Parts: sequence; C-alpha cells; structure tokens
Amino acid sequence: MKKERYNPNKKIKNKAGLYTFLGIMSLVFICPMLFTIISSLKENNEIFSAPFSLPKVFRYQNYIVAWKEANMSKYFLNSIMISMATVIVLVIVSSMAAYVLSRFDFKINKYLSMFFLLGMMIPMHTILVPVSYLIGRLGLKNNLVALVLLYVAFSLPFSIFVLTNFMKGINLSLEEAAIIDGAGYFQIYTRIILPLSVPAISTISIFNFLGAWNNILFPLLFINDDRLKPISLGLLNFSGERGSEYGPLMAAIVITVLVPLVIYLLFQEKVEGGLAAGAVKE
Repeated sequence: MKKERYNPNKKIKNKAGLYTFLGIMSLVFICPMLFTIISSLKENNEIFSAPFSLPKVFRYQNYIVAWKEANMSKYFLNSIMISMATVIVLVIVSSMAAYVLSRFDFKINKYLSMFFLLGMMIPMHTILVPVSYLIGRLGLKNNLVALVLLYVAFSLPFSIFVLTNFMKGINLSLEEAAIIDGAGYFQIYTRIILPLSVPAISTISIFNFLGAWNNILFPLLFINDDRLKPISLGLLNFSGERGSEYGPLMAAIVITVLVPLVIYLLFQEKVEGGLAAGAVKE
C-alpha cells in the first residue's frame, strides 16, 4: 500500500481557505458594530446619506443625551448590581454543589447529577406561565432579589455541569494529603478545590454575567418600576420613546454592549481555557 506523499502546497491552500472564511465571517460580525459606533456620533441626515463614512462633526452629545436624558445611567447601574449579584450567588451555590457531586459517592449522586443535567434541557419559554403565576401570587414583581434568583435558577444547571466536570479532573492526592494533615471538608473546599477551580469559575462567571446582562424577557415580565429596570429593558424603552433619534439611540446601544464586549475581550482566554480544562482528566 502506497503512502500518500506530503504536499505542502495542499496544506497552504487549506489554510488560505480557512483564513479567508474566518476573515469574511469577522467582517460580517464587525460591520454592524462599526456602523453602530460611527452612527452614534452623527445626526440623522448624515446617518442615512453616508452610513459608513466618518462623521464630519463628532456629535459626542448623543452619548450625553443617552446617558442622562434617557436615564441609561440608572439602568446601567441596575444591570451591574443584578449581574454581579447573580454571578456571586451562582459561584457560591454551584461550586458547593459541584464539590459534593464530584467528590462524594452516595446513593443518589447520579440521580442528582441527572436532575441538574435535565435542567439544561428545559427551554426557558416553556415554564414562563407557571413562573409568572408564582411571582404574581408571592407578590415579587418589581423585586430585584426575585429577579436575581430567577437568573440563578436558570443558570445553575450549566454552572454545576461545568464545575463538576472540572473538579473531577483535580488530583485526589491533594485532598488525601490535606486530610492527613487534619483538614476538614470545608477547609479542603475553600483552600484546595476553589483555588484550583479558578479557570472553570471564571468561565461560568463570564457566561452568567453576560446572560444576566442581556436578558430582557424576565425584566419585561416582572419589572414595571422605571427605577428598577435593567439596561436591556431601558434600551427597549428608549427605542420606543426616541425611535426617530437614531444618533442617541445608537449611542445607547453602544453603552449597552460596551461592558459585555470588554469583559469578553479581556477574559476570552479564561473562557476557552476553563471549558477545555474540564475535558482533560488527570
């Protein structure tokens, strides 16, 4: 049987095709954002007459209008508080649950793991009616704590799944040595498991932060008070109230996407590393 000869030209062609495809896809995703940023510094006539050209006069006041007059500053702070609270609660609860599921062998361990896994398979929209009924009966509308708990409930299965897989790859000898030295389970969890799980914790934290920041469905259903609305709902209101003022509207969109974009660009390596590390067993 003849061996296939190595052809460097074929490899170069394959890479060229891949890079060309990736370049085209990058332009597809970058162009809308570039258009939004440029349009946020223009007035209406200039947006329609020369959509992709640089503005003749940079209208920075569009951002002032969006930030102050449209109350985006309040919505921005609300989203920061909601998203950070969601991340903190999820890290604490999911890491504890993952530690138990990955390190303790008991009768219902597999059933609990399956229970949380099933939670990832239930679409959010299928249970909106019972959730809305419960929120209404308990009088929890216009309650940010209830909103955070909803985000936590729907993000918990994914967080536990990622952390459990990651913790299973941590070498047991570290815990055995700690037990010999007299450490308890809580000390092992706080001093060994959590520090070693930082890549996976970073991954779920970023995903959960972005999920809470971008979610508009729950605030739309359960938050009516303007003082409590997050930025996603604030942007929707702004679009309805000032839909004809495209410059300030584009500025509001830039403000809305700025935080998720910066967070992902800064921590994308941690996201990829955390997801990949969970698949490697020692």
